[in-house]
Amino acid sequence: MKRNWQSLRSLTIASIKMYFRNVTAVFFTLFIPVLLIVIFGVLNNGSGSSINVAVTNYSQTDLSKTFVKTVKDITAIKVEELSEGQAADKLGKGKTDLQVVVPAEFGEFDQTGQPKEAQIKAYYNEGRPQQGQPAALILKQIVSGFNDNLHRTPQTLTVDTKGVKTNNLGVIDFLIPGIMAMSIMQLGVFSVAFGFISYKTSGALRRLQATPTHPVNFIIAQSVARLIVGMLQVCVLLFLGIKFFHLHLIGNILNLLIVATLGTIVFLAFGFGIAGWAKEENQAAPVANLISFPMLFLSGVFFPRDGFPHYLKVITDYLPLTYLADAMHRIANEGAGLTTVRGDILGLVIWGIVAFAIAVRLFRWE
Repeated sequence: MKRNWQSLRSLTIASIKMYFRNVTAVFFTLFIPVLLIVIFGVLNNGSGSSINVAVTNYSQTDLSKTFVKTVKDITAIKVEELSEGQAADKLGKGKTDLQVVVPAEFGEFDQTGQPKEAQIKAYYNEGRPQQGQPAALILKQIVSGFNDNLHRTPQTLTVDTKGVKTNNLGVIDFLIPGIMAMSIMQLGVFSVAFGFISYKTSGALRRLQATPTHPVNFIIAQSVARLIVGMLQVCVLLFLGIKFFHLHLIGNILNLLIVATLGTIVFLAFGFGIAGWAKEENQAAPVANLISFPMLFLSGVFFPRDGFPHYLKVITDYLPLTYLADAMHRIANEGAGLTTVRGDILGLVIWGIVAFAIAVRLFRWE
């Protein structure tokens, strides 16, 4: 038993050294994700965008509908009509700049024919007021114009603007967990598939069977080496995000690493399945791309899936990268614990079992 453990440890150390001696593998594993974060981070810091406003209209009067339409007609403002709870949630997650609540009495008249007093509530992100406050000022100007048209009665309609404490999340806060999930998928699928196929074609696996080293120990060592590389990826990306792009990491790093480890194991199984089936790299490349490429755009890595058609969202809910990206987003951006993301963890576990079963059935040493 002790000899077996020493052999496994030696193989693991050797596998790590072999991996880092492969300049191409290191380049695509570490440099590409870092480059993506730098590009998106620089673009996010330097680009302007429209002001996002979430409106909840409790009034059914013509005046309230005209008010909302007037706000929508402003080209610098993008308006989304939501329930008050949904709007507050989006403001808290940094997905909107201003939350506007129109009261039920807005535009109603009393028995004497006078307009009822109504106060519009406007909430902006206290930690990022540069977008919300200008929008609130625009609202006040619009409401002032409405006041002038209501029998010249001043201050019948007012706007109460408040800053609220939020998680102050931005685009980069969404992107970094997604890029971490993408990197884990790429590491598991491509590094294993192409690495083991090169061992196959060179005859290294066949020669390994003639040595005292147990082949299973070799596979475990290769897997552990890639697990270590995967955790190094996550740590490097987190460091860059926090240090240079002001990533707001709300969740627990340990929870993030646990989910990342599980995701790495799942995608390692995909890689072993491809490596077991393919006899050469020309066979492996199309299959690896067919598995990974659609998930990059359909699993919420670079942008939320909220805007997908319902049928597409239902389908993509069950992709392995969706489970991984969703869990990492919720832990990093919302502070979710492992029990909160247990549905994503269960999805990854099921995918891991299925993928390993397929990999065992397909894997060949030659």
